[in-house]
Amino acid sequence: MPKEIQKPTRRKAHFYWWTLANTVAACVAVLSWVLTLHVFGHPEIPRYHRIIERLGLAKPPPGFQLQDAPAGESADPRALYRRYAALDGAALQRLNRALLRNYLTGLGEANLIQYIEGDLEIIRTRELQPGDLFPKGFAVRARAMVQPDEFSEPAPWPVIIDYLFPTPEESARSWFRAGDRLKVSKVPNCAMVLNVAREIEGDTPRVVITAVPIVMSEYLVGESQKFKLATPDRADPSATLPVFDPEPQAPES
Repeated sequence: MPKEIQKPTRRKAHFYWWTLANTVAACVAVLSWVLTLHVFGHPEIPRYHRIIERLGLAKPPPGFQLQDAPAGESADPRALYRRYAALDGAALQRLNRALLRNYLTGLGEANLIQYIEGDLEIIRTRELQPGDLFPKGFAVRARAMVQPDEFSEPAPWPVIIDYLFPTPEESARSWFRAGDRLKVSKVPNCAMVLNVAREIEGDTPRVVITAVPIVMSEYLVGESQKFKLATPDRADPSATLPVFDPEPQAPES
C-alpha cells in the first residue's frame, strides 16, 4: 500500500501577529528602560531635568550639617590654577557637566568634590533671581589674593571666585563691600567647585570658579554680622555660569 504523504500544516495567521506584537512590545520596553536610565542619569541636561521635575522626582540641592559634610579635597588658589588653567574648552565642558551632575544627584562621587580655600578680595555682588542657578540669595565675585613670600604683601592671583550664597536674607548682600577681604576654608565653609571657566587676560589665562556652599549654617561676615544659609528649593541647570559678566580688560598702555 502506498505510504500516505502528510502535508505540512500551516501556522495560523494569528500566531505571526502575536509574535510580532510581543517582539515590538519587548523592544519598546527595553528602549523605555534605556531612555529612563539616560534621563535620570543626566539631570544636568536641562530638558531631562524638566522631565524629572514634572514627574516630581527631582532631588533638592544638597544641604548638610558640618559634621555630615562629604569628604573632599581642598585647594588654595595656586592649586586651583594649576589644576584648571590648562584645560581646553572640551575638557572644561566635560568637567562642568560631571560637577553639575554630581551636585544634582546628591554628591555621590567624592572624587568630584573640590573645596576652595584662600584669601579673597571682593570685586562686586549681585542678587540672584529666577533664571539663575538658585532663585534666591546673592553672589559675590572676588579675586584670589596670594602672598608670594613671607616678605611680600598679598597680590592678585589669576583666579576669580564667584561665591553663591543661597539665603532668604538677601539684605546681607550689603555687608559684602568691594575691597573687603574674605577668608574661605574647608571648615567651616565647605564651598565646593561647581563650574570652571577660563578667560584670557592679556597673555595669562584666568580661571573663574563658581563655588556653592553645601553646609547650611550661619555665615559670619566680619566679626559679628551673621546670616543663615538655606538649602535652595531647586537648582536650575539651564542657568548661565559664571553668573557675572566678564571683567573688563585693562586698556593697553
